[in-house]
Formats: sequence, C-alpha cells, structure tokens
Amino acid sequence: MSLLLRVVATLLLVVLLALLLGPGTVIEQNVIGFDKVAHFFAFGFVLWSFGVLFPRRTRVQLAIAAVLFGALTEILQGMVGRDADVFDLLADSAGIATALLVWAWWRGFRPRAARTPAT
Repeated sequence: MSLLLRVVATLLLVVLLALLLGPGTVIEQNVIGFDKVAHFFAFGFVLWSFGVLFPRRTRVQLAIAAVLFGALTEILQGMVGRDADVFDLLADSAGIATALLVWAWWRGFRPRAARTPAT
C-alpha cells in the first residue's frame, strides 16, 4: 500500500473522530436524517481506512473492528455531552455492511489475501 493512501486513511480517521466527538453541528440538529446518512457513509470510509492501514487482516476482521470502533465512539459521545444513540450504531453497521459487500463485489467475491506491508 502506498504511503499516500496510508496518510489519507489516517487523516480520514482523525477527522471522523474529531467530528464524532466534537460539538454537534447545526446541520445535524436541523436536517432530519442527515446524522444517520452521515454515519452510514462515514463508516463505509472507516472500513476502507482500516483496509488500507491493516492489509494483513481479513475483510470480516476489519468489519468487526469498524463496528467496535463505532460502538466505542457512541460510548465516548455519551461521555463528552453528545447523544449516544443506538440508531447511530445501526447506521454505522449498515454503512460497514454495504461497504463490505461493495468491496467483496469489487474483488469478485474472492477471499482477501493477506499482503505484506510495503517497505
């Protein structure tokens, strides 16, 4: 995996974590359903980022890690004054499942072969 992709994946995770744990935005509060759609797409990108950063893991392992990451962010949201919402976690999981299916389809439903990290 190229260094550029790893940097992009890391930055994406940092930005998403800041958005998830920072103060809520006006759009989140005023546009019905925006929050769930944002969670859906964001966690599809979380799965992509994990795939780039951890190339030796299987798709299923990465999906489980992404769901656990989503659960952790919901718990942390409850601790920083935001709403911890089980429906956000469901939206996260739906985004991860959709990204997993797209990934499997893209790869022709072949199991992901473990790759050695680039040196």
